Amino acid sequence: MVGRRSLTLVLTAAAALAAPTATASAETPPGALEVRLGEVTCHDLSPLTATFPWLSPFFPGDLSASPLVRYEIRRATEGLAPFEVTVDGERRAIGTVGRGGLVSAQVPLTNEEATEVVVASGGQILANRTYHARC
Repeated sequence: MVGRRSLTLVLTAAAALAAPTATASAETPPGALEVRLGEVTCHDLSPLTATFPWLSPFFPGDLSASPLVRYEIRRATEGLAPFEVTVDGERRAIGTVGRGGLVSAQVPLTNEEATEVVVASGGQILANRTYHARC
């Protein structure tokens, strides 16, 4: 008898904990995110990859003149909103932003080629820009 009561209590508690999580994700419309894509800046990343060789695959090409673009994602409303940043269809960043939150980071671009940067949330594209970097 004690085993059944314990099992019922555990299942009830699990259902109660799972319910707020489901409603929290349903209450986060992606339109509540503010996205800003910056301009291309050129950086010498060769000292960085010399110190940390495992970073080399993330920065293709000549590292003495690497194009980077900064992105900022802000959220003013309640809840958490997921986001994803892709460069030419390849995922470069993924995360969530909460109320009052700010994500500010940079992604490397391909030098001398057209490169598309897309910021999306919940399957909806929030920002899309093609860069022609020349460093």
